Amino acid sequence: MSRENIEIVRQANEAFNRGDIAGFLTFCGEDVEVEDLMNAPDLPRKGHGIQEVGKMLTAWIEAFDEFSAEVVEYIDEGHHVVCVTDYYGKSREGGLTIHQKTADVAEVRNGKFVRLTFGYSNRKEALEAVGLSDQDANADS
Repeated sequence: MSRENIEIVRQANEAFNRGDIAGFLTFCGEDVEVEDLMNAPDLPRKGHGIQEVGKMLTAWIEAFDEFSAEVVEYIDEGHHVVCVTDYYGKSREGGLTIHQKTADVAEVRNGKFVRLTFGYSNRKEALEAVGLSDQDANADS
């Protein structure tokens, strides 16, 4: 099952990078919970439901002329997929460029996201959030 979960995360990330929020949301369960530790512009840090996920993703994309998330490592942990992610953006005002490496966690059940947490400060912190250490991790780059 977990290999399929990695593929779900990959496809959702591809949709996000195309700016296809509706495509990303097809991977979300109705009661999905989301937490944005980086705190999307002008939105609460936590949300519940597909609409809230859409608002957060849209806020990030709309804050930048260019914005993308490149997953550099997928860590398969059953229902959890930990992603080490490089975020790149170019701001609308002044052309400021950002590059931030974080770790994100997707919990997948029955082919849908039930919980998404974006923006752990590093791989170790994200692994600890799902009860693992670096030695326990099964990476799939």
